[in-house]
This record gives sequence, structure tokens and C-alpha cells, in this order.
Amino acid sequence: MSRGSIRYVERNYSYTQGVVYSPAANPVIYGRFPKHTVKKSPTEKLNKILSSILLCLVLVSLVSYYFVSDSEKKMNGLGREIVALSNENIELQNKLDNLHSFNKVDSVIHGKTMLDTAKKVIEIPAATISYVPDIKENTVNYNWSIGY
Repeated sequence: MSRGSIRYVERNYSYTQGVVYSPAANPVIYGRFPKHTVKKSPTEKLNKILSSILLCLVLVSLVSYYFVSDSEKKMNGLGREIVALSNENIELQNKLDNLHSFNKVDSVIHGKTMLDTAKKVIEIPAATISYVPDIKENTVNYNWSIGY
């Protein structure tokens, strides 16, 4: 075949998943040709694998961040409760120390016989006094100090 006998046909190529074909009505060359499939390059496969791994890691990190923030919120609540209980404990300890000191004083007074309590109460009739002493009113004249 010489160059003059080859017809040039306008071809519209349609690229689909693996097959490239020409819809020519009158093909120039007849024969059985194997269809070529477009294989993915190894870098495309590697990129797909790495992006899926990255997506999994991002999801795992989001879930773990949720649990960490939730536990931190619980820890802050427990910290506030501990501070409140500690302050209440300090107040109660101060009250207990105050009562304990009063109890010590009371036990020292009553326990060491510094103050004897009556073992028996004796009732006596009221005293009748017929004589009431005269109480002089002290009238001191301070006129001498008034003025000069």
C-alpha cells in the first residue's frame, strides 16, 4: 500500500473505562486487534491506599478526641466537687476544734475538782429580817469645785 491509497478518516475517540474505539463506518485496516485496557499506575493505587488509611486515622482521631474531651469535662466536674468538699471539711474541722476546746475546758473544770458541784441540794426557808438598817445618803456638796 502506498501513501496515496490510505484514506484518512476523521475519528472521534471516546475514552471509556479501558477501551478506546473509533466509530468509523469504513475502516481503513481490517483485522482482529486485542482491546487495550488502561491499567492504573502504581502511584494511583498507592495514593488510593494512603488516602483510605488517612481517612481511617482521621476518623479514629475524631472519636478519640470526643472521648478525651468528655473525660476532661468529667474531671473538671470532679475537681469542683473536691474543692467544695475540701472547703466544707475545713469549716467542719474548725467547728470541731472549737467544740473540742470547749470540751477540754469543761473537762478540766469538772474533772480536776477545781469546781465542785453540789451533791445534795438543801432547802432553807427565807430569812425574815425585821430590822432594816438606815443607809445614809452621801450628799457631798461639790459647789466649791464649780466655777473656780
